[in-house]
This record gives sequence, C-alpha cells and structure tokens, in this order.
Amino acid sequence: MSAPHAKTLAEQAATLALSGLGAWLLGGLMGVPGGWLSGAMIALVLWSASRHAAPIAEPVRKAAMIASGVAVGSAMTPELAKGVLAYPASIGLMLASVCLATYISARFLVGRIGFSGDTAFFSSVPGALSYVFAVASTSEADLVRVAIVQLFRLFCLMVLVPLVVAEVGAPVALAPAGPVDPPLVLALLFIAAGILGMLVEKTALPAGLLFGAMIASAVAHLTGLAPGRLPPAFIDASQWLVGAWVGSRFIRLDWRLAFRCLGPALVAFAIASFVSAALAGVATLTLGIPLAETLVAFSPGALEAMTVLSFALGLDPLYVSAHHLARFAFISLVLPFAAAIWRRRNPSG
Repeated sequence: MSAPHAKTLAEQAATLALSGLGAWLLGGLMGVPGGWLSGAMIALVLWSASRHAAPIAEPVRKAAMIASGVAVGSAMTPELAKGVLAYPASIGLMLASVCLATYISARFLVGRIGFSGDTAFFSSVPGALSYVFAVASTSEADLVRVAIVQLFRLFCLMVLVPLVVAEVGAPVALAPAGPVDPPLVLALLFIAAGILGMLVEKTALPAGLLFGAMIASAVAHLTGLAPGRLPPAFIDASQWLVGAWVGSRFIRLDWRLAFRCLGPALVAFAIASFVSAALAGVATLTLGIPLAETLVAFSPGALEAMTVLSFALGLDPLYVSAHHLARFAFISLVLPFAAAIWRRRNPSG
C-alpha cells in the first residue's frame, strides 16, 4: 500500500473512531435523545480543527444514507399515515415559516460586516443547502460567509432539537415489539435498499439515496417480507454514521472568519428558529398534531438529519420527511425568482 493511501485510510479510521466515541458517550453512556447522531457530529466538529481531520469518504456517506433509510423505513406502518389529510394545511404553514424566516433573517444580516445584500439573502434560506450554494455561486454573494452561517444553523439544529423535543414530552425512541429481523433478511434488505436508493438518486430527488432506501424498507416491513424489527445496534450505527457525515462538513472551515461571523449567525438562527417554532405551535393548536412532531418538521432545514432524527426521537418520520421534502421542492422552485426580487430591492455592494 502506498504512503498516500495509508495516510488516507488512517485519517478515515481516526475520523470514524472519534465520531463513534462521541456517539457512544452521548447516545450509549449518557442516553441523550438522538445522542448517537448529535454525539458523532459534535465530536467531528471539535476534531475538525485538527490538520489530521478528513472528510467522510463517499462510500461511507452512501452506507450511512442507505442504513438510515432502512432504519427509518422499518418504522413505517399504516398507523403513521393516519394524519395524511392534515399535511396540506401543515405544509402550508411550514412554507409560510420559510418565507418569513428568510426575509426577517436577511433583513437583519444586510449591512453586517461583510454581509452584502446577496450574502445576507443566501445565508438566510433555511434548507436545501447544496442548491442554495449552487444558486449563490452565480451571484455576488460571499460563499464562505454563506457556508459559515448555514453550517452554524445546521450545528445548532442537531444539538438543540433533540433537547427541545425531549422537554415537550416526546418519546425517546421507537421500540417496536416482536422478533428481530434475521441476519440474512437484513443483508438482503440492505442490498435491495441500496439498489433502489441509487436508482432514486439518479432522479435528482433530494436525499434520493436515503428516501429510496426508506421506501424499500417500508415496503418490506409492511408486506411482511421483513418480518421483524431492526437490531438496536443497526439503528444506533446508522445514526452514528449520519452524524459523522454531517460533522465532517465542518472540516477545513475558516475558523477565524467563523468566529467573526458567530454573532450574526447566532441572531439569524434565533430568528429562523423563533419563526419556525411559532408556526409549528399554530399547526399544533389548529390541526392537533403533537408539538414535538411539528417542531422537527418545521425546523429550519437539514432534510436528511431531521428525518433520521425524527426516527431516533420516536416521532412520525413520514410526517417529518414530507415537510422537509416540501421545503426542498419549494425552495428549488422559487429561489432564483426570490433572489432576483431581493437583489432589485437590496443590491450587493
């Protein structure tokens, strides 16, 4: 094995080991809700300042998405679809929160040090991060500042949402009764989920790998092809890998600039969170949906992470994923037009 390959493998091993340690400390030892996910992420955010830190390799990312899709899909039952008629009204309220949060946050950020009109706008869009970067790259926005504010939002969501949800009385985890899926069934299910996930990913659906795997697992468990439930260790491992992938996005961040942007980023996150929580409360009061579920569904972004987190916290992943997919679709459709309107009224300079 060549020296560069050996170095790469060593960095990957260290990254996975440290994220695994963080996941175990919060999720296994301390029992923090969603701890296997957020513990891995926090560990890698801390490790990201090291010159030895390396981003999660693409095969590991794909394994994380497939395993998480299998885990989330295993919880799909007919009972989870009972509230489907309430989705349109709930999604409408969520989209209103997206518009309000973006506008108010952007108005706050304009004129802060280094935040031009374009930079403030793209820093404030709550979700669809890769698409936001793609559109922002065609503007005069400072992409480094956009990335810092957006990653700070993602970090806060991953750390705070489990704690808030636990405080409002949500169950900590789904624990279905019955036998555990045999190893052969689990292996075949993982293969089938990976194949369908890769096919869905080719359609450009957001988080296609995750949602394709989720569909395969849901069908298998609803039809009885997979007769039991997933081993708890499999579920914990899937959440650990997703947390590691999210945390690795902080590697090679410009931390000096990040600290200078911390104040504006914190206020922008607080604004988006307040707006989202307020309209989540409206959805709970008017539609009768549990507050824990509306809070996660209305949280400002992080599609894959929030879907997996909803499963980890014992919430309805179908409801949560429907809202975050709707958020992504809405942002994808309106962002270029909204950016043009914003630019006319708030020119960069």
